[in-house]
Amino acid sequence: MTADRERILNLPGAVALVIGVLTIVQLGAKLLPSDVVDEVFMRLSFVPARMTFAFAPDAVMRAFAEAGEQRFDGNDVAMVLAAGRAWHTPLTYALLHGSWTHLALNCATLAAFGSPVARRFGSNRFLAFFCVCAIAGALMHWFVHPFDLAPVVGASAAISGTMAAAARFVFTSGRRLAERRPAHLGEDDSDLEAAPSLARTFSNRSAMVFLAVWFGVNLLFGLLPQAAGVSNPIAWEAHVGGFMAGLLLFGPFDPSSARRSRTKAPAPCRRDQGVAEKPEDSI
Repeated sequence: MTADRERILNLPGAVALVIGVLTIVQLGAKLLPSDVVDEVFMRLSFVPARMTFAFAPDAVMRAFAEAGEQRFDGNDVAMVLAAGRAWHTPLTYALLHGSWTHLALNCATLAAFGSPVARRFGSNRFLAFFCVCAIAGALMHWFVHPFDLAPVVGASAAISGTMAAAARFVFTSGRRLAERRPAHLGEDDSDLEAAPSLARTFSNRSAMVFLAVWFGVNLLFGLLPQAAGVSNPIAWEAHVGGFMAGLLLFGPFDPSSARRSRTKAPAPCRRDQGVAEKPEDSI
């Protein structure tokens, strides 16, 4: 077996764990009784109106009243709003998928773009980053559709975050998308090459092309879901929220950025020069 083929098959442990958990959940959704599955989806999926109801119940009821019965079924509204507190759903919705096709597409994308990020961050940082991007996606969708009753499911927002994080460093000269974390580093990040700053990422032509294509494709699928081969609306706003979180929050999760912030200190003063120069800041 060649080295290139090994790189394709040997996923980082954190990525394999996420794919395994998502697959087990989807398998359970197909094997369990339908009433149990319906209950699980109701409890774990993200419903914007349910989150809004937790903060402003009167506003939600006014919105339902103004919409009229022709838009909402009273029983469905009562069932959604009575499903309990929704604080966990901005994260748990990422565990659920509408179909095997939906899951397979997300897992393939995660394997491609999440692997270099997981190798760079390490397992713990990657899993935390994945969760933060999922939550950011849910909050973005909630901000745009605060009274929507349609449940949102899927890990696409979190995976979009890993795509944005990968764009922060894989387009630098000499880097490859499937490049492994150097084996000699182990858990030590002292030799990890620093990622370009956000400003330098925006000045990188390849990175900007990637960002433009990503936003263009998501806008297309958001406006015309049939182009993606699905009939249900695509929560593209959640994708954007996860992507922006991954792009902007890369620094706090990147080991090289954390190491630089720990070691950065003013240069010692020299008696013959007075105060030393202030070291440069980096994003």
